[in-house]
Amino acid sequence: MEALRFIHAADLHLGSPIPAAAGASSLLKNQLEDSIYTAVHKMIEDAIQLQVDFVILAGDLFDQENRSVKSQLFLKQKLELLKPYDINVYILFGNHDPMDKKYAPVGWPDHVETFSTEPETKIYFKNNRPAARLYGCSYSDRSLQTNIAKTYEKKEGVPFHIGVVHGQEKNMAGSAHYAPFSLRDLEEKNMDYWALGHIHTRQYLRRHICYPGNIQARHRKEQGEKGYLLVELEKDNIDVSFQAVSPVVFEKVDVIIDGHETFDSLSNTLLSQIKEMSHNNAAGLWLEVEFTGNGNLSEYIQSETIIEEWKETLNEIGSSESPFFYIYEIINKTLPLSISKQINEGDHFLGDVEQAANYYKTSPKILEKEWEELLGHPSVKKFISQPEIDFIIEEAERLVWNKWGKGESS
Repeated sequence: MEALRFIHAADLHLGSPIPAAAGASSLLKNQLEDSIYTAVHKMIEDAIQLQVDFVILAGDLFDQENRSVKSQLFLKQKLELLKPYDINVYILFGNHDPMDKKYAPVGWPDHVETFSTEPETKIYFKNNRPAARLYGCSYSDRSLQTNIAKTYEKKEGVPFHIGVVHGQEKNMAGSAHYAPFSLRDLEEKNMDYWALGHIHTRQYLRRHICYPGNIQARHRKEQGEKGYLLVELEKDNIDVSFQAVSPVVFEKVDVIIDGHETFDSLSNTLLSQIKEMSHNNAAGLWLEVEFTGNGNLSEYIQSETIIEEWKETLNEIGSSESPFFYIYEIINKTLPLSISKQINEGDHFLGDVEQAANYYKTSPKILEKEWEELLGHPSVKKFISQPEIDFIIEEAERLVWNKWGKGESS
């Protein structure tokens, strides 16, 4: 029985708009908007260098249902590079790129196989012998609620069996459960590996049941290095390793202002924390900086003018660093010492705000119900989707704190 080596990737989201690019220079904006394409190119280069047997792309290759021609032609050209090396590609389409939507068709090379909208199998041959059977099913439309994984029927006759699903494990947070499954559903199928897609955070549900996460972050909620999983299957062993390919990494830096009396002191602390971040493969870091704590600098951090000037100065420094860094947002959650004491004693309304925020974070069902009622209206549903509950709460809390700070300091 020959071992297999393959790449498992998902959620490329080619053609996706990048909201974080707003406000950046043209150079930085272009670099961020091209980052997904750069990450895919690096993955293809790795596939050739690592001499993998095949590549699995587990859904949401394209961000939009209409699949832009640019994105399709780009991916086709990159996949064609694998053909001279006998590297096959297996594609499953997900909720962002379902197969029933109208889009300008692009033909795939003959070494690229796509799963149809009915559960089916593909056989991978190695040295002219059946080496693996892959099970998959593409989305016919974006609202697939069927437990697709449960319909896969294992067929013997090959050394390895690999299930491919673009969906969400039932116990995961969130109300939009596409192609929902349970861990038990997957384990009962006795597959050697499950190549999952849809969740943008890298997760290992079991050694052989994995989400690679998306290949390149697009906004503040997708922090850390992104890439693909390199999987090596042997008769009695499996090895899964993460390979970073994202040229741009989103990170959050938390800085406590306590003890700082000057902005240069605070700047040095911030720059030291940024330098401690280790991202060997990244060309640049896009940073959200959050200031917390209590101190004399708090009243100055409340000033938008001061913050913008300071951010501009820091970004000039960041442009010459390697990797470069760009601070796209500064969040102020600091307080003057006098007010901090009142909050700790429960005597200030900001203490009530913090308590309310913590309450809703631990009771998300209350807000989820409100969103369900709003999104039930046809004219609303077309334009917005349900955001993450924690994000709503944090933004509301931040708005109250910032508005209060400006009013108190004037």
